[in-house]
Amino acid sequence: MSQGSRWNVGTRHAAVALSYALGFLLLREVSWSHWVVFAGYRLSVLMLVPYRYWPALLVGEMGPVAYASLSCVETFGWLWSSLMLVPPMGMAMPIVKYCRDRLGMVPQHGPARLPVVMGCALAVSAIWTLAYTLTLSTAQVPAGFPPIQYGIEAARWFIGNYLGVLTVAPLVLLIWKGRAKRPALWRPTIERALANPLAIETAAFVLPVLALLVWFGTEASGDTAQAVARMLMFAPVVWLALRHGWPGAAIGGTAASVAVALTMPELYDASTLKAEVFVAFAVSSMLLFGSRLSVQVWRRTKGDEPSQHSLDLARRIQAQCEAQLQQSAWCIELVSETVQATEELLFDRLRQHRPTVDTRELRRRTTVTREQMFQLADSMNPVTLREHGLEAALRRGGIARGLNSHRVGYWCQVKGSLQHLSQPLQLALYRLACEGVCLQCTQNSVRDITVHLRAGQRSGHQWVFIRIDALFSHDPTAREQGLSMLNRRLAATGLGMNAIRDCATLYEGTVRVRTTVHGQNIGVFVREPMAAGWERAAPVERANPLVLNWN
Repeated sequence: MSQGSRWNVGTRHAAVALSYALGFLLLREVSWSHWVVFAGYRLSVLMLVPYRYWPALLVGEMGPVAYASLSCVETFGWLWSSLMLVPPMGMAMPIVKYCRDRLGMVPQHGPARLPVVMGCALAVSAIWTLAYTLTLSTAQVPAGFPPIQYGIEAARWFIGNYLGVLTVAPLVLLIWKGRAKRPALWRPTIERALANPLAIETAAFVLPVLALLVWFGTEASGDTAQAVARMLMFAPVVWLALRHGWPGAAIGGTAASVAVALTMPELYDASTLKAEVFVAFAVSSMLLFGSRLSVQVWRRTKGDEPSQHSLDLARRIQAQCEAQLQQSAWCIELVSETVQATEELLFDRLRQHRPTVDTRELRRRTTVTREQMFQLADSMNPVTLREHGLEAALRRGGIARGLNSHRVGYWCQVKGSLQHLSQPLQLALYRLACEGVCLQCTQNSVRDITVHLRAGQRSGHQWVFIRIDALFSHDPTAREQGLSMLNRRLAATGLGMNAIRDCATLYEGTVRVRTTVHGQNIGVFVREPMAAGWERAAPVERANPLVLNWN
């Protein structure tokens, strides 16, 4: 190797070490025991940097670690200082190398394997927590210092390391997978990323909602209200994961963990630690769910058909996500009641001190805020569907209210018995109707929409056929009316026919689209096995589900 080549290699290694050390120092300033952000930075670097630069990374970490160790040698003793000189990155390197080489943690092609990433995160978090606890046990405790509770300290560091990894690592993987392969493509890549629906929805919906919850959590006086605000911070994670898979869960998880950290009233707050445990569990669940969806989509693009086992697993995951959405909707309703009580108290105090102030505008705004919270809760867990069933939800639920507010005609026709349909299938049919209505309104100028629902039983299966008929309008402003609100009001994914086909595939269904002279109709046929002990229901009109009139 020539002298110039050795100089270039040494320069690159020095640049890697210096860059890592600077990033480590910056992130350590915003980290504490139960939110260790630099742990996620450390693991992300190990996952993506080539092995030849790992010695430079060790050197880069030894600098800040040695400074912290030697600066506290008089306080905690030489033994503690000597153990602190060991860089934690070196402990994690064998685990990360095994996951990269043997388990394919970050493959060259296809989505990242999030289960392997999360397993690696749990392993390195446990190793770092164990090393910290053993090192802490050798420290010389100063006189008058309270006794160290090693169990509490270990719990803080473990959840801090794991939540720090969940905050940084998935977002770094998302950026790494979407990066431009050549420098000339950086500008188009950034423009596409900013125009992506995920970025738009994050900026327009998720960040404002989290900012509102942060404000509510910091301004609320009671511990219960603060706890509810922190628990609700995982709702955007669920929403983004359902709409965009693991990329949505990665962005939502980072935003939610930062929001929880911002609401912490003091450095060692027990209630914040509980909220972080809850957020870590929610982010982990949504990352696994989104990773499974991303893998299925990637395999489908490669021509692989999903097996029955995959369908059953997807149905169970969908049921779990709907249950989490139901819990979130109940929490939002609780927050709405708390907000209403707080408003009445504020208005009473205002009347006492400023009786001449006109509060009508304030009351109007608070009423609008509660209405928006109700619409958000109803989109997550439809009240009419929960209390009166699928037919009532389609006739007078959120779809009817949303279309009526924008002067779009709406009718619903139901034939057959719906009482024996399982609750997951009823909810899936309602989501299909919402997706179909939003698709029709956002792609076309619509004047009238009719939803036809037909159900029956045949050969041990219950079948349902749903068709969304749209009658086009010649008014060019009708499209903007539907485009502005339906996706948010009905919690539709906005993914178009792909979302409808995916939902239909979960129930062995098919989708057909037919365009006529005056409009367009989307037909979906789904079925599910009849549960044992159910009696055969006689539908209003007997028909062969395989020979249906698509007109």
